[in-house]
Amino acid sequence: MNDKNTVIVIGLGRFGQSVCRRLVALKQEVVAVDRNMHRVEEVADIVDLAAQVDATDEEAMIKVGAKEANVAIVAIGENIEASILATSILRGLDVKHIIARAQSSLHARVLAQVGAHRVIFPERDMGIRIAENIVFPWLSEFAALPGSSYLVGSIEAKEEMWGKTLAELNFRQRYNLTVLLLERKGTKLIPSPDTVFQQGDVLTVIGEREDIDKLKSL
Repeated sequence: MNDKNTVIVIGLGRFGQSVCRRLVALKQEVVAVDRNMHRVEEVADIVDLAAQVDATDEEAMIKVGAKEANVAIVAIGENIEASILATSILRGLDVKHIIARAQSSLHARVLAQVGAHRVIFPERDMGIRIAENIVFPWLSEFAALPGSSYLVGSIEAKEEMWGKTLAELNFRQRYNLTVLLLERKGTKLIPSPDTVFQQGDVLTVIGEREDIDKLKSL
């Protein structure tokens, strides 16, 4: 995708408004639509275009520029029929990337069938994230790689690593993690097998959650 996208957000409940505000903060062009005029007014001052629109009306969607959008986010909450129809219309308008919010597994399957490129479960995912953050307090410091179970983040070199090279530690086999980057006294470098770890080194690693947790616990 380009650095700046035109994104149409359909459904301006708490989730949809949150998406709009974050997109605006990220300097994206945002079109926000909802049937409810009060919700439209709540974001009118921050987005590029806010309109009271029935997202199941194809002509109305064309008028607000849905056809020109790079990305569409169907953030409609409880109205499952409307979310499915809106997604189908967007696919018919050849929107390049359609992200749709689902309420259930069945809803998700239907959304995928009618054209959603990606289906999300905000409430479920937030619940999972909160639970995992309780068990793994460090998790909020790591980024999940989309479409995988891998996480990327930073961890301070452990005492058992000090004075040893990446090769001597046999790092990947020993910890089941890969070191992407090393930061030492403000300088970042890509470590070689001969790089000697020192106290205070910060490593950017990638791997599975359980393996990162084991290393964090040392």
